Amino acid sequence: MRKNEKQLTEAFDRHADELFRHASLRLSNRDRARDLTQDAFMKTWEYLERGGEIRELRAFLFRTLKNLIIDEYRRSKSESLEALVDTDEGETIDALIPPDETNTVESAIARLDGERALALVSELPDPYREAILLRYVDGFSPKEIANVTELTENIVSVRIHRGLKKLRVLLEQTS
Repeated sequence: MRKNEKQLTEAFDRHADELFRHASLRLSNRDRARDLTQDAFMKTWEYLERGGEIRELRAFLFRTLKNLIIDEYRRSKSESLEALVDTDEGETIDALIPPDETNTVESAIARLDGERALALVSELPDPYREAILLRYVDGFSPKEIANVTELTENIVSVRIHRGLKKLRVLLEQTS
């Protein structure tokens, strides 16, 4: 098996499910999420075959998927934000947030059902929403988010902090 093929096969085994979950949460369409996840792997394969080098394959795959999702949003601007963050199967946010979170805001999110929590997160400004979703839904560290978004780790940490602060206000308003 060639190096690129082996590398991508291993990446698919390790990351396909989390990439699919990431796309599903953003698109609310499991078929499109599956297609875009597959497209992310295909684009990554093409990049490797052209001689491109990838330092962090997981971050590269997420960045590629993020760009595909942005393209999808542009094609279907008529959909509302609420429809985009709605889950198809009514999953609860408990299943999506890493279990080791102890902050009270994260605990409050974990107690809410997925639809309500995602609706509140959808009210955050785009930079905060993206940082919160990557951190608490996808389980990325601030360093990994910095790699995906091509921002500094400090900017990512500030966005997470400010996003949580705004989310706390929204939670208090809806309680």
